[in-house]
Amino acid sequence: MEVFRLGAHALLKRNAAHQLKINNGASCALRRDMCGLVAAIDDVWGKTSSARNNISILGKETMNTASKILHHRGPDGMQISAGTVGEGETLARWSMGHTRLAIVDPSNRSADMPFNLGFKTKNGDKIIHLAANGEIYNHNIVYKDLVAKEGWNHDRISGSDCEVIAHAFAQWGGPKTAASLDGMFAFVVFEEDVVTGEVKAFAARDPVGIKPLYYGRTKCSKSSDDAAAYVFSSELKALVGHVDPSTVVAIPPGHYWTPEKGLVCYYNPEWLRNDDYAPWEDPNHTVTDDEIREGFSKAVQKRMMSDVDYGFFLSGGVDSCIVSHDLLPLWREERAKLGDDRPIPAYTVGMENSPDVMAARGMVDALGGEKHVEHHIRSFTPDEVFDLVPKIIYHMETYEAELIRSAIPNWLLAERAAQDVKMVLTGEGADEIFAGYLYFQDAENPRQLQNELRRIYGMLGNVNLHRTDRMTMAHGLEARVPFLDTEFTRLVMSVDPAKKIVDQEAVKTNSRGREKTFLRELFEGPNSDGNSIPRPVLWRAKAMQCEGVGEDWVAILQRRVSSLVSDAEMGEAHITYPINTPQTKEELYYRRIYDENFHGMEHVVKLWEGGGRAMGAAWKSDMYTREGLRNVGMLRHSLQQARTFSSTTERKFCTSTSRPFSSLAVQKFDEEAHGTAIESGYSDFEASLTLGGDDRSIINPSVRTNKYHIKPQPVNPAHVFRGSCTGNPPTQRGYDASKELYGKLVGFEGKDLDVEIRKVFADQRSRISKLLNLPEGTEVILCPSGSDAEYLPIAIVRTLKGDVTIENGVTQLREVGAGTAPASMGQFFSTHAPLMGRLDPGAKVLDGFEGIEGAIIAAREKDGSVINASEEMDRFVESALVRGAFPIVHGVFGGKTGLRDNKMPGSADGGEKTLGVVDACQARFSLDELHGWLAQDSLVLFTASKFYQAPPFCGAVIVPTTIAEKLRSSSVPAQSDMFNSQGLGGFLTDKELPSCLGSWSPLLKNDDVSNVGLAFRWEAGLAGMEAISSVPDSVRIDAVNEWAKAVTTMTNSEQALDAWCVQRSIVSIRVNKGDGWLSMSELRDLYRWMSMDVSDLVADATANEKEALSKPTYIGQPVDVSDSHAIVRIALGVESLLSYLDDKDATLAEDQMVVAKLAAIGKHFNTLKDSGL
Repeated sequence: MEVFRLGAHALLKRNAAHQLKINNGASCALRRDMCGLVAAIDDVWGKTSSARNNISILGKETMNTASKILHHRGPDGMQISAGTVGEGETLARWSMGHTRLAIVDPSNRSADMPFNLGFKTKNGDKIIHLAANGEIYNHNIVYKDLVAKEGWNHDRISGSDCEVIAHAFAQWGGPKTAASLDGMFAFVVFEEDVVTGEVKAFAARDPVGIKPLYYGRTKCSKSSDDAAAYVFSSELKALVGHVDPSTVVAIPPGHYWTPEKGLVCYYNPEWLRNDDYAPWEDPNHTVTDDEIREGFSKAVQKRMMSDVDYGFFLSGGVDSCIVSHDLLPLWREERAKLGDDRPIPAYTVGMENSPDVMAARGMVDALGGEKHVEHHIRSFTPDEVFDLVPKIIYHMETYEAELIRSAIPNWLLAERAAQDVKMVLTGEGADEIFAGYLYFQDAENPRQLQNELRRIYGMLGNVNLHRTDRMTMAHGLEARVPFLDTEFTRLVMSVDPAKKIVDQEAVKTNSRGREKTFLRELFEGPNSDGNSIPRPVLWRAKAMQCEGVGEDWVAILQRRVSSLVSDAEMGEAHITYPINTPQTKEELYYRRIYDENFHGMEHVVKLWEGGGRAMGAAWKSDMYTREGLRNVGMLRHSLQQARTFSSTTERKFCTSTSRPFSSLAVQKFDEEAHGTAIESGYSDFEASLTLGGDDRSIINPSVRTNKYHIKPQPVNPAHVFRGSCTGNPPTQRGYDASKELYGKLVGFEGKDLDVEIRKVFADQRSRISKLLNLPEGTEVILCPSGSDAEYLPIAIVRTLKGDVTIENGVTQLREVGAGTAPASMGQFFSTHAPLMGRLDPGAKVLDGFEGIEGAIIAAREKDGSVINASEEMDRFVESALVRGAFPIVHGVFGGKTGLRDNKMPGSADGGEKTLGVVDACQARFSLDELHGWLAQDSLVLFTASKFYQAPPFCGAVIVPTTIAEKLRSSSVPAQSDMFNSQGLGGFLTDKELPSCLGSWSPLLKNDDVSNVGLAFRWEAGLAGMEAISSVPDSVRIDAVNEWAKAVTTMTNSEQALDAWCVQRSIVSIRVNKGDGWLSMSELRDLYRWMSMDVSDLVADATANEKEALSKPTYIGQPVDVSDSHAIVRIALGVESLLSYLDDKDATLAEDQMVVAKLAAIGKHFNTLKDSGL
């Protein structure tokens, strides 16, 4: 028999059976939603219809407004239903709103809630209106039981796991339905008996309280006896203004509600309700360690039920490490079936070197490192979280201080994870069943310990799980808790509590017998992959999240918020807040914010007796106070670095032999770049890779990349990178090299940091000279980018020739960087400068660089044909000399498409008449070519952030011997203003300069200014240069030519592609979408889609196309080369060239995947465009 789904008109009339939409029984893809719900219904159980007043939330418009407040719980869509049920005096108006976090098949509307379904049952025809939030892990089992045991013959109309609630309710009624569900859930049902008109309302919450549900009654116009309506909501905020605040109730975990009986407990297992529960005393009762491990593994596997990307929270505590210990082999097995070996995402939050962060890193290493775990660390500082407190209290809907402290890092963690995934597994709940808190060491006997576990388990829905739900759902993220699986909990709570007793001495010595020893020993051995939890992690002290993220940041938080409360306010707290009166200034500050948002609902918050979890125990313990753990020093472990100061005490300066392990000191000009990177969830080291640059390297927190869509992290090894001609994420080789340097520099600041950076830059210049085999006397200047390098020829001419008129000739406009042309004229080209930070809006020309003129020659004609730039430059030089100007003349050796000018200009008469500049920023040259340019006295500009794959950007200017000798003998330039902070001093310090520019040193910034980001980026670039240094140029050239030929062939074999231009290691491709070549704007879309899995958006793609469309690949950005089309580029970088030399077939297979994806996107371009992606 089919299920009737009510159409729009049927919602208004209970007897409109002919208007029901009938499902044809077609199978539906499974759909799972985490959501927010609001529901309201007239109280027809207390008053007749004639006594009812106008209640706006029973209408669609107001319900729509209330539901929008819960948009964060379901940002993917919202549905509103409203109508009437019953008849006569029991006629009830009702409305429901549902916001959806779509996890599977988001375009399919068949599973949208609220469900409005009609059933023909043996007890009569029923109409069910259902709004639910959560996951029903056993939905298929429940439905099969209905069919097998009840003869249920109604098809499911959708793949929603929550739809089974409606089927079960129609057959079994509310209480049995709630008790039959295995999962995390909160739901509201309004049911009407079509024949009798009887109306039922029912609401229920899962056994542990993982999902929230509140209800209240609408305000009455005359007296409390007036008829009203019941209103339900996932969060308090949607009830504000719609109910009498004093009537609001949180439905407790394991309870259901009906208007006739009120709250009724349906989940009350013997271990929880029976004070004398002691099955372990029965000699026939046994629970083996293997049974517990197997039970936990089943709980984890059950919670892997997902069709979207998911990951896990890795706090670094033993609980989350155990989750990862069991999850990873299951994940790898699951992915292997799909032919996918991608690593699983893991998320950690904490201050740098905090107990949690360092333990989490140790766990990731133990699990196989980045090959198996894609680890994201959200670093933070105390200062950045203070402004979040009001927002967090608004979402948390509590004023419980201990809970808010731990919610702050949880907010940051969830915010970061939600950028990548929609679901995570967490380690919540282990402490409540394994006696994990430090105060358990003072329990006097096993029975006392068992009863305390029962007490704090009963509070989970008000504390830990409350925080987990609110902080994750505030960012549209679902959290699952395998430790709190009801069957697993029953098993663990049937174990003799003597096994959970805590030895005080073991706590002090960090050894066996400490808290959770029973749990730790259960998972001490290797998982099925052979990986074990590192001992320092397995046996580290229990730390609440607000403690583990940084031992003393809570004290900083408390001092800051307490300073915002006056003594007078504190003295009147008992008058202002008679219910749950705040006992500290911290508590009062939180309470004040709560009251601003939820006035009159203070009774809803359930606080720990005595002000904290430990204070309500049957025994006394001095481990905790109202302010938290008394001795946070006991949380430190061997994976942390030694530190010489605490943030709660005066900081001590350190020598090079004794440095604190902390983040780098951030200089003022770097604050914006550092802050946006940290805000985006990157570590302090990764943020440091973005420092000392311009707007191109600053991370945009909304997308977590810079302007080139680059992250300061290596690309996932499962993805393909061929974008070295644009900008590079760090290679793993470069990342590791930079991180090693970072570790050496951390702790230095001010003049000490200056000294160290000077040494670093000197070493890097020396290594560049050796790697490029530079002639004796040739010098290297380091600079932030290839565009910044354009200022240096001008400054060199000023130094050698004085106040002459300079004309600068630049070639290949559009093929060189956008900053090249303005920089060559002495102009700022960005909104930021490396050593100034954000520029004033009026900044146009660098001090001392005024009056530069010249010629800028395009690379191509409008039809894409190449302009002979060398001839144009010859004419430019001739005319400049006639005018009495000093010409700087450029030649480009490899623009964006690899295009090379016909000749590279030298410096006439050793730089006396002209200065030749070779722009070789792509660094795709041989040593012979480089030495030829230097022999003709050309300055050579090159970067390590193209072919050598350093992160953006790091540049250099190679000064030939003749020019260097002249600079050595030159005096201090008369135009000293060109070196001040608004001139060249905004880009360089004297540390980046070679000895030949000693005359510049007194004029540039020296003290307390260091471009640390440039040092890290050059270290990454040098790692690439050194990796390939042993490969002879001849071998490299042959390999590049061979590769380019192969890629050209595979490109031209695709109907939608054309290898339009091939220059050494860059293949420029135009893409056809069927009705013409893609334009620049269209290729920008293609460029984005290439780095994404877009296979689900193209339903009619072939299997091979689907495979290609699913593979994230990174290519060179589009280039506008003609009026008829633009191109994108596939380019070899140092890593892919090394890969090609090692395994040609494997490398070309990756290139084939890139080409296949380009072709598939071209073929299905319009479909992808219409998707709105």
